[in-house]
Amino acid sequence: MRKIWVKVDPWDKSMITTALEGGVDGIMVPKGYSKQVKKLGKIQTISEDGDLRLGKDVIFFTIKSGDDEDEIVKLGRSKKIILQCENWTVIPLENLIAKGADVIVQVDNLKEAETVFGILEKGAQHILFHTTDPAELIKVLSFIRSKEERISLETAEIQEVTPIGMGDRVCVDTCTSMVQGQGMLVGNTSSALFLVHAETVLNPYVAPRPFRVNAGPVHAYTKVPEGKTRYLSELLAGDRVLIVDFKGNVAIGAV
Repeated sequence: MRKIWVKVDPWDKSMITTALEGGVDGIMVPKGYSKQVKKLGKIQTISEDGDLRLGKDVIFFTIKSGDDEDEIVKLGRSKKIILQCENWTVIPLENLIAKGADVIVQVDNLKEAETVFGILEKGAQHILFHTTDPAELIKVLSFIRSKEERISLETAEIQEVTPIGMGDRVCVDTCTSMVQGQGMLVGNTSSALFLVHAETVLNPYVAPRPFRVNAGPVHAYTKVPEGKTRYLSELLAGDRVLIVDFKGNVAIGAV
């Protein structure tokens, strides 16, 4: 389960309420503000005088080279480590995740959060998000919810097929190599979508293209992040779509 702490420094009541309403797991505030956070909602605080004490229970560690990795793993056995990078790079974090280190990664925008949660497919499980913009926080919270989303699928029986003539169709090529059981949700109405399987199955006519979903007619909808739908005909390179498997598990793919 992915976790998010929000760093609110300097103090900003509107950021605190946005964080509480968004269901964050903890709020980091300057010394002396933990009680004010508690007055607004029941939430874990991280501060010099918080539920988790900065400098004792939680420490910042600025990673400068690969030589720091073993030290971080060692410290992480007794403390919560918030990882900072002077020159932000994925490589140290990849190595730490591969070693099983339980670290919290400080990020400052949605793009960094997406990168951190996607590293080595599994990704980091905990971030500290630092922003002064409530709208940016809402975007990150929405992104995390979509990653954790699970869609309930039901079996439907096709009762009749009626030919109506030729029409244009849309194939969606993604940057994801899908596996058997995965595809996209597509349908004529946003309230009734079908799981259309990716081209992962070998057949006599064409080689598998696991990055592609032969989605459907141009007028059809498909499910995208943040609980929204888009027309297939609207999708452009770089747009995000939901990739769903037969169990209802959700991932985010890029067109």
